[in-house]
Amino acid sequence: MIEVYSNSKIYVMCPPQTATGGPELLHQLVYKLSLQGFDISMYYYPAMENPVHENYLKYNCRFVTSIEDNPSNVLIIPEALLFRAGEFKHIRKCIWWLSIDNLFKAPLAPRELKIFKKLGWETLYRYCLIMGKVKGKFTYHLAQSYYAVDYLKKRGIHAGYLSDYLNAAYLDESRKIATFDKVPKVLYNPKKGYEFTQKIMAALPEVEWIPLIGLKPVEVAALLREAMLYIDFGEHPGKDRFPREAAIYRCCVITGKKGSSAYYEDVSIPDEYKIADKEANIPEIARMIRACLSEYNTRVSDFDVYRDKIYQEEHRFEKDLNTIFLKA
Repeated sequence: MIEVYSNSKIYVMCPPQTATGGPELLHQLVYKLSLQGFDISMYYYPAMENPVHENYLKYNCRFVTSIEDNPSNVLIIPEALLFRAGEFKHIRKCIWWLSIDNLFKAPLAPRELKIFKKLGWETLYRYCLIMGKVKGKFTYHLAQSYYAVDYLKKRGIHAGYLSDYLNAAYLDESRKIATFDKVPKVLYNPKKGYEFTQKIMAALPEVEWIPLIGLKPVEVAALLREAMLYIDFGEHPGKDRFPREAAIYRCCVITGKKGSSAYYEDVSIPDEYKIADKEANIPEIARMIRACLSEYNTRVSDFDVYRDKIYQEEHRFEKDLNTIFLKA
């Protein structure tokens, strides 16, 4: 619960001119809370003359170039920018964990801890970072995924659940998709888990593989509209958008078991479609891919629960906002 006083101002820190899932979610938060009458603004870091990406102009979010650093106000910081938090001494600070794993890849990580990474002591690095730079340093914690909630809970940090929702344009367009227009193509994200995905591709040379990279949203939508299957054996640092976008476009979805994909609450697909990314499992993955392509018309219904849940995410987001941000 975040108490917002009559004189409180809420700031949301965000990287400028960046069009990915995380920044869109930050804009969605400002948009929704603005509609509820909160005094909330984007604060782009680092500053630039035109910080708003064209994809987010539709949210019409106000932005500021400075923050009033006093205890009445609240600063919401995505975990990848938390190393900027020390610049503000008095404002109440909240980390919004849009991912877990991305924190440990942040380029601004403390120099004194990077030696652990160089020595290959990743577990020690994560422990010291959480205990020294995160735990007890922030007034509030929010988490975009159940994976993040669970990860933090195991380290003695309580985080309230506040997830996200897909772009309305995707949701509206996806309702028009007909299964009989689908073709046996397999989509994948080469930015995540590509080394293992290449091994799967080698085992299925007869399959048409399409990478989702370097594309505009409308081009991604066109591929999702026609493909039968999306696979994702990446890290899943948060509740990723590609699996959800694929599902509502009536693609079958196969994932590994890393990060949020291991949690049914985050990726709500039957267990048989989640297979660990081990070489020994490649024959099983290949069989499942062939099944999704050859039995698509029956297999696609296995994702009805996941689709229905995705369509309800915006309503859930608004409901969670009402319980987290309280006018004092």
